[in-house]
Amino acid sequence: MNKILLDSADIKKASDIEKYYKIAGITTNPTILSKIDISLDEKLKEIKDFTFGKYEVHIQTTENCVEGILEEAKVLKDYFGEKFFIKIPVTKEGLEAIKLCDEAGINVTATAVLSSMQALAAAKNGAKYVAPYINRMENVGQDAEEAIIEIRELLKEYKTEILAASFKNVKQLRNILLCGAEAATVAPEILEASIWHPYTDKSVNDFEKDWKNKFGNNKIISAI
Repeated sequence: MNKILLDSADIKKASDIEKYYKIAGITTNPTILSKIDISLDEKLKEIKDFTFGKYEVHIQTTENCVEGILEEAKVLKDYFGEKFFIKIPVTKEGLEAIKLCDEAGINVTATAVLSSMQALAAAKNGAKYVAPYINRMENVGQDAEEAIIEIRELLKEYKTEILAASFKNVKQLRNILLCGAEAATVAPEILEASIWHPYTDKSVNDFEKDWKNKFGNNKIISAI
């Protein structure tokens, strides 16, 4: 099953989307949170109220040293609950922190993954997800689809799942899911674009026009 998470801190938009599209959670990063228009404590409470006990919530560490990452992860888990995942970049310090977080019972999403070998290192240290950056791979000429296939092969003996990230269009999302990514985190505008088609709207308009031409304002159940 392909899990879809929203890569956004816009909880109003997330609330709208969840009405018609089944999502698995919310992911954020320092860049996303730097664009909020309310205080950070208010935004974190918004995210907690929306996700608590219902959705996964992935928050990226703002620390660089191992001890700082671990301490931050503990505090954030206490705040967000059991469905919390600390996002940790796959640096040397990050990999050490991933191992310690896993040993402490804290879910980890290894982020800023740009190669299959980085993904393997994170999986070996206990990451629950690895998050390959699809568009960033393609920006430097890497074959992102090939990378996902390689990661799946290397991780087949691990419980780690692929949470693909960094999409710029629907085609990237579709192709990466077809390559075997178990999950993807997607900006709301790309998710919305993935389910929109002009001929669906045209079909609905045609149905309404044909019905009114024949039956006026009557509804089908009025004939029962």
